Amino acid sequence: MIPRVIHYCWFGGKPLPEMAQWCLASWRKRMPDYEIVRWDEDNFDVYSVPYTAEAYRLGLYAFVSDYARLWILHHHGGIYLDTDVELLRPLDDMLARGPFMGQEQVIYPDGVTLYCAMGLGVACQAGHPFITRMLDHYRHTHFVSWTGRQGDTIVDITRRMLASEPIERLEDGIVRVAGFTVYPWPWLCPMNYFTGQMDIRPEAHAFHHYASSWVRDYSHQPLLEKLRRRLRAALTRVQLLIPQLSQRGG
Repeated sequence: MIPRVIHYCWFGGKPLPEMAQWCLASWRKRMPDYEIVRWDEDNFDVYSVPYTAEAYRLGLYAFVSDYARLWILHHHGGIYLDTDVELLRPLDDMLARGPFMGQEQVIYPDGVTLYCAMGLGVACQAGHPFITRMLDHYRHTHFVSWTGRQGDTIVDITRRMLASEPIERLEDGIVRVAGFTVYPWPWLCPMNYFTGQMDIRPEAHAFHHYASSWVRDYSHQPLLEKLRRRLRAALTRVQLLIPQLSQRGG
C-alpha cells in the first residue's frame, strides 16, 4: 500500500521561492489528508554517496534530489513531487491503480520510448523493486567524470532501464511497465518544455512549471567558464577521494 504522504526535496538552504510555495499550497488543497514531508540537509545525508556529494559541492542541488527521491521512496514509499509541480486535481484515481510515473513531451516521439520524468510525480510503496534497481545504479556512479563532464540525467537513466522491461499497453496511451502505471504527458505534464506550448486536457492532474533548477545553460557559456566548471568538478572528485585514500593508508 502506498503511504499517504507527499515528499519533496529542498537543498541549499535558500528560502522556498514564491512558485514553490504556490505549488505546495496546491498539494495541501488537493490532497488535504496527506502528510507533506520536506527533505533537506537536516534529514538527508547529502554526502552518503559520491553522486550526491559531488553534485552538492558544485551547488547543483536538483541532481542531489535525483538520488534523494529514490532513497526516500525506497525507504518510506509515498508520493514524490518536485517543488514546481502544481496539482490541478487529486491524484486518487491514479493511486487507485497502484505505483505510477508520468511522461513528458519530447520533440521527436517514436511511439515506443517512455520518457518518464520522476520529478513530475512518482508514487510507490517502500522497497519497490524498480526503485531499488535505480538506487543501486546511483550508488555506483559519479555525478561528474575526471574530465568534469556531467553524466546522464535521471530521465536518460530511467528511459534506458525501462526499455529492458516488458510493456503492457492499456487504454488511451497508458502503459504498465516495471510494476508502474505510466501515464502519457497530458496527465502530469501538459506544457512542452522545449516549445512552452500548453495543452491542458480533461485528464490533466498536475502542471509542471519547469522552474528548471537543474539547468545552467552551459551551451551558451564562454569557453573559459566551461573549462572552469570542468576543473571545479575534477577538483571536487579529488577532494572526495583524499579522505578515502587517507583511511586506507592509515
